[in-house]
Parts: sequence; structure tokens; C-alpha cells
Amino acid sequence: KPMMDMSKLPLYEKLAYQYPYDVETKFPAYVWQTWKTTPQDSKFEFREQEASWTEQHPGFIHEVITDSVAVDLLRLLYASVPEVLEAYNALPLPVLKADFFRYLILLARGGIYSDIDTYAIRSALDWVPDRIPTTSIGLVIGIEADPDRPDWHDWYSRRIQFCQWTIQAKPGHPVLRDIVARITEETLRRVKAGQLSKVMDDNVVEFTGPAVWTDTVFDYLNDARYFDMAHSKGPIDWRNFTGMEQSKKVGDVVVLPITSFSPGVQQMGAKDDDDPMAFVKHEFEGMHVEARGAASHWRKQRLAATGPATTTRTCFFSPMLLTPSRCLRRSPRSLERLLRLGDPASRRCLSAMRDSLSVGPDQPALLPHTIPEHFASIVSQFGDRPAVVARSPTAVAPDLPASVADFQETSLTYEALDLLSNRLANSLRSLGVKKGDRLAVSLGNCSEFAALTYAAFKLGAILVPLNPGFNVKQVTAGLDFLGVEVLIIGAVTDLAYKPCRGRSNEELLRALVPNLEGTKVESPTVPSLKTIVVLDNTASHPLVNFPLKSYRALTPFDRLIDGSLNAITPDAPLSASDTINIQFTSGTTSTPKAAMLTHTGILNNGAFIAGRMGLNPSDRIVVPPPLFHCFGCILGYMATATTGAAILFPSPAFDPSATLRTVAAHDATGLYGVATMFIAVLDALAAGVVDPADLPRNLTKGIAAGSSVPEALMRRLYATLGLRDLVICYGQTETSPVSCMTQPDDPLGLRTTTVGRAMPHTAVKVVDPLDRSRILPRGEKGELAAAGYLVMRGYWGDAARTAEDRIDEPDGRTWMYSGDEASMDANGYVAITGRIKDLIIRGGENIHPLEVENCLLQHPLVGDASVVGVPCDKLGESVAAFVVRAKAGSAGGKELTEDDVRSWVREHLSGHLVPKHVFWVDDYPKTASGKIQKFKLRTKAKELLGLA
Repeated sequence: KPMMDMSKLPLYEKLAYQYPYDVETKFPAYVWQTWKTTPQDSKFEFREQEASWTEQHPGFIHEVITDSVAVDLLRLLYASVPEVLEAYNALPLPVLKADFFRYLILLARGGIYSDIDTYAIRSALDWVPDRIPTTSIGLVIGIEADPDRPDWHDWYSRRIQFCQWTIQAKPGHPVLRDIVARITEETLRRVKAGQLSKVMDDNVVEFTGPAVWTDTVFDYLNDARYFDMAHSKGPIDWRNFTGMEQSKKVGDVVVLPITSFSPGVQQMGAKDDDDPMAFVKHEFEGMHVEARGAASHWRKQRLAATGPATTTRTCFFSPMLLTPSRCLRRSPRSLERLLRLGDPASRRCLSAMRDSLSVGPDQPALLPHTIPEHFASIVSQFGDRPAVVARSPTAVAPDLPASVADFQETSLTYEALDLLSNRLANSLRSLGVKKGDRLAVSLGNCSEFAALTYAAFKLGAILVPLNPGFNVKQVTAGLDFLGVEVLIIGAVTDLAYKPCRGRSNEELLRALVPNLEGTKVESPTVPSLKTIVVLDNTASHPLVNFPLKSYRALTPFDRLIDGSLNAITPDAPLSASDTINIQFTSGTTSTPKAAMLTHTGILNNGAFIAGRMGLNPSDRIVVPPPLFHCFGCILGYMATATTGAAILFPSPAFDPSATLRTVAAHDATGLYGVATMFIAVLDALAAGVVDPADLPRNLTKGIAAGSSVPEALMRRLYATLGLRDLVICYGQTETSPVSCMTQPDDPLGLRTTTVGRAMPHTAVKVVDPLDRSRILPRGEKGELAAAGYLVMRGYWGDAARTAEDRIDEPDGRTWMYSGDEASMDANGYVAITGRIKDLIIRGGENIHPLEVENCLLQHPLVGDASVVGVPCDKLGESVAAFVVRAKAGSAGGKELTEDDVRSWVREHLSGHLVPKHVFWVDDYPKTASGKIQKFKLRTKAKELLGLA
């Protein structure tokens, strides 16, 4: 074949060029093994069994090579694919290299690979029924199950020995090529993240190649874009493969369950039905497509549609006619195979799929209703089920320690929530609230806020949740900007980590309305303001003296509860496209903006989140994130309310102790939080707030959002709390908010290094931030944008800033640009690498703060880390790290120093990423949603360095 420059090709394309696949090639007669010695050496342990191959496999050549020869062989075979050699050489243990070798040798040369004694192995082809022609088989994959282990269900099934003993293939098989590419990429990712640096012989089981790569490969085998599994009885995964009594065959690929450590079963199971030790019954399931026939059928379709074309026999997929409308739901790798058919439409599709553009699934269908319409259907189905459970702290004496504060609890069924929201809606109407009016609510997480939400939606009023922590200037600016007429606020603002120690809002209200003793609200700073309703929560705050009854200008919240129970009829018809919620953006890089969200955006986003994480009506989800933020009100409240599940608010403001107690008391099935919240909950558990034995066994679900979750923390949450199905959500206020999300069955690596894939009815893309019209190739970093039903209507009263980032484009979509830097892999998984504005440019070289932060977080003495750029006369910018020491403080009496921080980064990354400046802090300035405000850290660094 002609020589070509492969250096710029993606890994998969390099492998495809190096080892093309022909379905008509004969199965190669090689049986491969690697040992420290060979049969020619007298020390070869299995010399007696070696001869058995002649009888068992006539015509096969038994190739036994030493480890050193294997290394030299790979250097020869993969000289033009350096990524493969880099991954192979980076593996820290011989057993890992041996695992990887089997895939590599069979891709290049084909045959059968075995790494155990030859007596115990039979060719997997022996177990293929006679009705299946062996000429139609190109790849046989063995998946090992060990049912005889007494602790099998608890231990072994999570460390699947994928292809551990036997695998055989024709050379260049596309599935094997894909597996090699995925293993290579996953290995290099783990190496870069430092996750293989501590692999030792004593934890080899956890880090064997199969355990490292299993989830990655299983995701591929179960992906309908690659395999037609429509006729299969179920997916291949760690939960059920060990009970899989039937092999699966799709195209020319056989997935064969294997039993090991069972006397008489001989690794490949037993053919005899009466074998008492047989675990596997070999009868095939799955759709069988004879390779040459499928290719022939496909070519006939093509010829009829497009005319003659030069073809290569490469098809092992179920035949289907590709159309441009299906391109965005196809894999670039599967399209590459279609490209060989010479069809121009396929070429255009492949070109598009190489771009960082991904479209989420089109099912389930978008809900066309308004939120009240959908809520009515939920009430009719789940009226007697709990909808909202809210706790608030109570203190019996002013000197009672906050850590042991008691609580009171309010519980509302869906029917009770419906009736209470009717009362509130009718009372609000009597105050003059109508469709389109902005209704401001400044409360913590409580049942009153939950009911007010639906009251506003039923009226068609625009709910404006305000952060209760806002100061006078922020509240005044927000109310005046939106022309708010009615404000509902708590007498006291609950503070995070400080139950019963809240901030009185008397001073704030006095600033808004100087004459609180008067008979009506008159505000010189907010002329539109007509009514202030105050929720009396002073019982939770014994140190606060707020004489509410003496302020006649204020309306007690209790009066609203006296409203009519009758269903409300809005003064004008509601539409799903109406603005129903205005959210102030968090403001991590600039002043907040008022994003206008619709019924369609909020309702469907909540429903799709619930669907992807697997919520059901029996779930009880503890949600500490605030209701005034999208995390609490959409990811939390709307997700549970669209499924009939219960949402539990452990406290008005975040309190890790209250969170743990609520989880235990209500047998919770899920827990939400940002990374800092989860860390605080783990610390509270370690402090003995709740006995770990009292944690519910069903606590498996959860969402982490707001910032990335390090893998070490994810593993702690799984091991300590049981949150094995914790998922990651990504989005922005302007996209209602979630555009990307992982799934519970995504591999842990993907749930910690990515934010998942596009949500239903959502498109995401990565573009050049300097030229947004240019979509970047997959793998390159750029600005992330999203399009679909979820995009906001705009920023209230700010057409200029709306036009900057919400853009109608020639493709017919309205794209919302995030300002976040991201990359997209071949399978559509999106990784957030930082904020565009957070990028550090040192000496002309881009430095991504997240890379340095992730490295620092792996240090045992680092509790948290945030990295920013500061001005540097010589290099333009230098790296500054704000570090929180771990609560443990020190190891062996040694306290973390600046030199320790720099040495750690230098050892694990590279010199230009080492922080020039290290600042010690106890906490960071954060938004209400828990995001670190890096612009404030940059300002602080300049002040500390005398650069301000």
C-alpha cells in the first residue's frame, strides 16, 4: 500500500490504515501465548500439554514467545502508531502489559490468544453451534464469570475479567480496532491524571487491565450505533453478564460467557446439559447477520440509490441506509466505514461528525404543557404521596450550641401542595399579582417557598428568586431593575453552617422602606414596590429581635394562607413559551444578569434530568442546594415533581449535620450537592453526627453540579455514603440549566473527567472562541455552546448582552455560548477544562487552571485548591494557587508548605505549570451555587502581591 503521513490522523484512523479488515479473509492459524520461557526451554511448565494443540486444533500453529520478544514485536508492529506504544510502556506492571498485548497482537496478526495452560483451553469456535458458519465469524470475545467464589456477588462481579483468558480474531477486525483505540486513550488519560502511578503488586487485582478497561469496552459493545441489539434480551454489563446463559452474536462478533475455576467446566463452559458444574448454556441470542450477505444486501441498496461505487468488504454492522438527517446520531467511526462505499452524502456526514458537534436523543418527546398543566396530572396520579418534606432548626435557649439544634418538620403530599399553592395564588391575586408580573421571593429552602413556586406558576406571574444572602444594594438593584411590585421575604436569613444564628432582615427592610411603621409600603429606592410579605421565622433564631407586629407596612405571610382553596384561573391564558422564571446568573466572572426562562425550558429540563438519573415515584431525594438557584429549583424540585418523587429540604440553608440526619431519618434514596457540600457531609459523618450503620442502604442516587468532582471524592462518596449512581450535571442558568449530563452506568472515569453527553432535544458544540463560526475537531479545546428548547428567551432589559452570547445562526438554531472552555471526545462526552476568561497565558503558552487544580487535589494534605493567573512583567501572567490545607493538618507532624505544593506539581505535571505564588486560605469567595469566584481571587492575589 502507498506510504502516507499518519502523524495528523486520529488514533483510530491510524489503526485502520495500518490494519484494514477484510471479512473474507481466512481465520489465522495462530495460538499466541506469552511466558517467561518457551516450549524449547526445559523450564516451560506446560510442555506436556503443549502437544495437545495438535489434536484439538489441527492446522493451528502454537506461538509461545517471551515477554521481551513481545515488546520487540509490538515496537515493530506499531512503530507508526506511537500512542499505542506510549500506552503500553506506561503500564506499571507486567500483568497489565500482558493484558494489553493480547489485543494488540490479535489486531495486527489475528489468531487465538491464551495466557493459561493449553490443556484448559479450547478454541471458542468449538462452542459455536453448527448452524452458524465459521466463515461468518470474525471476532470471539470471552467474558469470564466466577460464580463459585463465596463472595462473588460482593467482589468479583465488579472486576470483570473481560477477555482475560481467551480472545480470537481475524486480523484488523474493526471492533478489536475500536477496543484497542479506547484502551489506549483510557490508559493515556489515567497516566496523565496520575492514576496509575501508585499501582503496586498489592493492589494488582483492582488495577488489572480488564478492571481498568471493562466499563469503557462494555459501553462500546452495548452502543446501538455500533451493534444492532434490537433482538438481544439485554445489555452486556457487570450487573447481568454473570447470569447470561446465552452467548450473543451480532454481525460477525460473538460475545461468549466463560466460566472458570469450576472443575470439569474447562473455562469455556460445558456443552452437556446434564453437567452439574456447567454454568453456561450455549445457545445464541442476538441478531445474526452473515457478513458477506449483509455487505451484499447493503451494496444492492447503495447501487439502487446512488449508482455503482468502488467498495471494500468491511461491513459487520446490521445493514441500513444512511441518510444525512441521521448523521448527527451516528458515530464518526461507524460513518468512516460507510465512507468506504464512496457515497458523497456519507462523506459529508463523516466530515460533520469529526467536528465537535453532538445532538442528544430525540426521545422522550418534549412535553408541550405549561408547568401547572403538567403538575395537575402529577397530582392526579400521586396525590397521596409525599411531595415536599422541609426541616428548620429550633433552639430552646439562646446559648444552645448550634451543632445540637433541634428541628421542626413540615410534610406536604402532592394534593396538599396543590391546595396550599391554590390558597397562596388566590391571596396573591388579591394583592394585585397577575400574569407577567414579577414576584420576588427571598427565602431559604422551606415548604412555603415550594408552595409559592406553584402559586406563581398558576397565576402566570414571573417568579424571581432572590438569594436571601443579598445585601441592601443587591436587593434594591434587583427589585428596581425588574419593576417588582410584591416581595416575599423571611424575617431572618438563615446562614450556611450556622443553624439558629441567622441575619436579621430588619435593617434591609428599613433601607427599602424607611417608614415601616406606616400603613403602606413607600420605597424611594424601588418606586414600583407596593407590598412586602414577611415570613416570620424568628422562632429558629432566638438571638434575633425583630418586632414584626409593630411594622404595619409589612404583610404577615400567614394572611396568604387564608386564601381560597379553589383552583386559580389566570387573568390571561398561559402558554408554554411564556417567561415564567427570571434567574439572576451567578456572576463568577461579571455582574449578574437576569435570564428569562420558560415553562417549556424548565419543565422539560427537570423531566429529562429525572429520566437520565432514573428517578421514580418511590424516591426520596435530599436536596441541600438552594431553591433560589437552578440547582435546587430545577435539578431538584422540578425533577422530583415531574416524576412524583419526594424532595427533602434538610435545612433552610446548608447544614451538613442536618443533611446527614435527614438522610438517615427518611431512608433517603438520593442526595444532591456541590463538591464542597459533599466534603462537609463526609466530615460530619466522620465526626459522628450520624452512625454510618444508620445510613440507608438505598442511598445510591445523586447529582453533583456547580463544579467538577475529583475522582478521589467520587470514590469516597461511593465507599462511605453508597452513592454509586451519582451523576454529574453541567449547564448554565441561560440553558434552563442542564445541557450535558452523565448517566449512572457511565464508567466512573467518565463521571469524574467529563460532564457527560448532550441531553435530549439538545445540541452542543465546541467552537473557536475567536471565531465562533468555526466548529473545532473533536478533542480540541474551545468554547462550549448549546442549542434547543432549553435556551433562555434573553436577558431582561439587556438586549446588548443578550446579543453577545445568544445567537441565531444559519443552521436554524439559536445557540447559547457559555464562556466555558471544553473539549468533546469521539463519543460525544464533553470535558470542561475551565473558563475562557480563567485561562492563564504564560509566556504565550495556555495553562488550564483545572489541570493544576486536579493535580493539587490529589495531594493528601490539600483540602481544596483554586488556581488563577496574576500579572507578570516577564511572562505576561504567572500561576498563583490558593490552597486550603486538609483538615487533618499534617502527616507525620509535617505541615504542608509552599515548597511541597510546588514540588508536587513539578513531579506530576511539568515545570511551566508550577505555581509561582502559593496563598493559604480557609475558604473561597463563592456564588450562591457554590462556584468559586475566581475574579475575586485574582483581585486578592494582586492585593497580596502589591499589584493592585
